[in-house]
Amino acid sequence: MDELQRKLGVLNPDWLMSSREKLSLIGVLHTLKPKKVLEFGYHRGGATQWLSMLSDQVITVDVNEFVLDAENEYQNVEAWRCSTLEAIEKINDQKLFFDLTIIDADHTREAVSNDINGVLQSSDIILMHDSFNPACRKGMITSLKKQQTHAYYLDFMPSLNKHDGLWGGLAIAWKSDKPGQRKEFKSEYSPFTPIVTHHFLRISPYLQSLKIKILTLLNITTNKLRIGVGKILGR
Repeated sequence: MDELQRKLGVLNPDWLMSSREKLSLIGVLHTLKPKKVLEFGYHRGGATQWLSMLSDQVITVDVNEFVLDAENEYQNVEAWRCSTLEAIEKINDQKLFFDLTIIDADHTREAVSNDINGVLQSSDIILMHDSFNPACRKGMITSLKKQQTHAYYLDFMPSLNKHDGLWGGLAIAWKSDKPGQRKEFKSEYSPFTPIVTHHFLRISPYLQSLKIKILTLLNITTNKLRIGVGKILGR
């Protein structure tokens, strides 16, 4: 896929999204033409490059020191080196509002939920990365099912079973007079459950094999100890 990404101009090892996710984000930016964008999770600026190109102003937030490079790289990017909770407090104090917010920072359930809750009032459209990671998805559901301002679609861009686990996918939320979960098609069935099931079925044989090896090793070790103790005691 590197060849395709190179042809499309999106190949960047510092941008931790699949080619489908990258093109989805770029498509949203092209059609929305946002004036102001908020990014939670700069990492090394893979997505920030496109946010800068396709919006008027960007605020990017991360706890790592690399986020400070953004202001040197892009004239329309303001970098905040702080936690997302501190950023939310700052956003509320300054009464900022964003046409688009990207949630892709801390990937724990609690952190994802807190980030979403913190930006709902200050965001029109919210894109949430790693919606196919179980912890992230639970965090998204925890915050989105209780709010009364946004409609949301958890499977905006589905993900796949990957070598390093269940990662990727984009969920989307948008301000709406009819808040709540949406589906694109009436009889739509989410691919999330089958993908998670496949993931655990795939690793189950490995875990079972590992368990057998550990039990066999323990059994051999126990027998050797018994023999050794028996020899010492002269039995």
